[in-house]
Amino acid sequence: MRPDGTSEGPDEESEAKARRARILAKCAEVFVLLSVIVYGAAALAMAAISVGLIFLAFTRVYFAFSQVQNSDGVLLDAVSSLVISVAILDVAKYVMEEEVLRNRELRKPSEAREAVTKFMVIIALVVSIEGIVLVFDLGRTSPELLLFPILLLVVSVVIVVGLGVFQMFSLRAEESLEAADRAKGKPSKKDKREART
Repeated sequence: MRPDGTSEGPDEESEAKARRARILAKCAEVFVLLSVIVYGAAALAMAAISVGLIFLAFTRVYFAFSQVQNSDGVLLDAVSSLVISVAILDVAKYVMEEEVLRNRELRKPSEAREAVTKFMVIIALVVSIEGIVLVFDLGRTSPELLLFPILLLVVSVVIVVGLGVFQMFSLRAEESLEAADRAKGKPSKKDKREART
């Protein structure tokens, strides 16, 4: 509707819709660019923190051996710092690969499954290694507190079992999507592989 009360013609309506679509597309591009910048900055910050923790762990070990003090605790602290730093570095790598370098969304269930699996394996490894380090550390100093690291190890087992259940369900979903594609006449991954050989 125009301000003078007359209605717009079909050309003006389609032009207005096209203009709105261009504005929305431009907003989406700006949002994607901003999210890439934020994710990139977060990944670089995590990588810097990880490198700092690695440097700190090596420095502690060096000073523990150079000053001939009780190095057992220092070594366990260094292992803990290294495990955490490697986990942070893996998360930074994951964020950089999945959110910054890939310029498309996860469109297939297999891609989502692989991304979630990578991330959860990192978490499970960190939790289990930290639990093991705490078992050794508290076993020496405070055996009455061993329940807490053992619970941490139980949590890591639960994470791995949960990841297995997720894998099972996502594989079933992937197979049902492939069956639906075959019913529509689209070749599945297996069919494509067989055609190549």
